[in-house]
Formats: sequence, structure tokens, C-alpha cells
Amino acid sequence: MDFFETQERYRRREMRGWMTLLIRALVIGGCLWLGWLWGHAEQTSLQAEAELVIYENNVKISELSNENQALQRQLAALRAEKTAGFVSGDNRNDLRRVIAKQIANGVNAEQIVQSIQSLGRPINCRVVATNDVAVATPLYGGPESKLSLFNGGLNLFIEGIAGQQAQRDTPWFDPNAPIKIRQVFLNGQKTVSGTLPMETIIPAEDWVLKLRYEKADLQGYVTATVLNCPLR
Repeated sequence: MDFFETQERYRRREMRGWMTLLIRALVIGGCLWLGWLWGHAEQTSLQAEAELVIYENNVKISELSNENQALQRQLAALRAEKTAGFVSGDNRNDLRRVIAKQIANGVNAEQIVQSIQSLGRPINCRVVATNDVAVATPLYGGPESKLSLFNGGLNLFIEGIAGQQAQRDTPWFDPNAPIKIRQVFLNGQKTVSGTLPMETIIPAEDWVLKLRYEKADLQGYVTATVLNCPLR
């Protein structure tokens, strides 16, 4: 065997070694890649299942929350109906429904009792404010048509029908026609309609406000008198 044959044999042996190493590396790399794909697929599947479970739980929680709110409303209505059961008289069913609705809306029974007590004619009243308010009409709507009392705690706005001599720059209304009075106070607002003179009551916690509306001496104006009446 000469030198060249020996060299060629060692070269082929070296090439076989490198090919074996390369094949092993490819096999190991392929196994690792397949393992990564399998793990990623498993992780994706588990994540999808977890998200589905979370979604189903959220749906159940939402349904249970809605059912709980409905039951709470029913319970409040039943309690309110029971509380309103003391009402008697010819119209007791209508009164019970009204009182039950107010209690279910969160109004205290004590406030309802005070409001009922204030329905009678207030006595021992004292005048706390008297003002002339311009009546707003389709032809006139100046700033004098609004009256603000008690640092904004009570606001009055009066609307009426324009009189025959009404003008755009001066208030003039028909005192014989119905007027509408919007009373805005801390706990809400109350709108009343009718012909002059008119009276209305706004109940408070320990007293009521009695408001009296009369035709003023000044044409186009209404005199609004506010009286404070303690509950008896």
C-alpha cells in the first residue's frame, strides 16, 4: 500500500466521521424542534382550554349577578309591600303600590310618613321670602322669569300664555289662563299647573315650604310668597 492509498483511506474515514457527526446533529436538532412544536401545541391547547373555562366562569358569574340583582329587587319589593301594608281605605291598593315603589327606590319609611303628615294644611307658618317673578311667554323669556332663593336651594320658573298686549321686550301674560310653575329644589323638582291664585307644598325633613302664587300689582308678574311651616 503506497502513501496515496493510505492518505485516501484516512480522508474517507475522516469524511465518514464528519458525516456521522452532522447526521447526529441533524437528528438531535430535529428531535428538539419536534419537541418544541409539540410543547408549543400543548401549551396553546392548555391556554385555550383555560381561557374557555375563564370565559364560561365569567358568563356564569354575570348570570348569577343578574339573578342576584333580580332577587334583591324582588326582596325589596316584597319588603316594601309588607311595610306598606298598614295603609287602609278605599284606595288602599293604589296607595300601597305607590308607597311600595318609593320604599323599593330607597326612600326611608320615616320620610314617607313625614310627607304624609305634611299633606294636611300647614299651620304656624311664617313668611321667609316674597318676590315678584315675571311670567315667561312665547314672546318673552327674560332673566326675570327665574327666581333663585336660599343660595340656589330653591329655583322657580313660571310660564304662561301671552296676553293681547304682549311684546317681546316686556312680560305680559293672561292672568285668567292656566300657568305652569317649575320648582327645582335640593331633592328634585316639582311642576304644578293651574290658574291663579295657587298654592303648593314642598316637604322637608322637619318642616314644609308652602308656596303661594298670586297675580302681582305689576303687569306681567306673579307674586311668589314662600312660607316656612314646621311639622306639627
